[in-house]
Amino acid sequence: MRLNLGCGLDYREGWVNVDGNRSVKLDCLCEFADGLPFATSSVDGVLLDNVLEHVPREALIPFLEELHRVCKPGASIEIFVPHYSGMWAFKHITHYGFFGVGTFDPFKVKAPFNGERYSDIRFEVRREDLLFFHHNLQTLPFLSKLPINGLFNLSTTWKQIMERFQVFGFDEIHYVLEVVK
Repeated sequence: MRLNLGCGLDYREGWVNVDGNRSVKLDCLCEFADGLPFATSSVDGVLLDNVLEHVPREALIPFLEELHRVCKPGASIEIFVPHYSGMWAFKHITHYGFFGVGTFDPFKVKAPFNGERYSDIRFEVRREDLLFFHHNLQTLPFLSKLPINGLFNLSTTWKQIMERFQVFGFDEIHYVLEVVK
């Protein structure tokens, strides 16, 4: 089973489309704060397309723990969120979280920061890409297709340099996490 959490306007055939908004097309109505109505280790993959930034800070780690619970070992969690340097990160009134290179490092099997831990869940970060333009721009969609992002994602060190010194900021950051159990 593959979950599209916070499906909004992005209903996907063949997926279980989950949202807390009754006004969008969905398969499962669910308030994420109440947990996910799926069995433990029953999910192969999850898509969170501009969802995590709407989860309040105090609920973010419990939400990630719930995702970890429902996912099978090796399941993939694909995440698109506004990058902290982009104009949408702070501009949108319902955004609580801000994301950048290394956001999910405390959940790695071999965590940096002297083993700093906030939860027992573990993920391997398979991808962490800075996106200059939003991956699904509704206005001027051709900008999403420009091959500019490769310039910013040559290595982790290069991403950190770009994140710090790139003057215009990044619209989004894209992560792919692998669930480790």
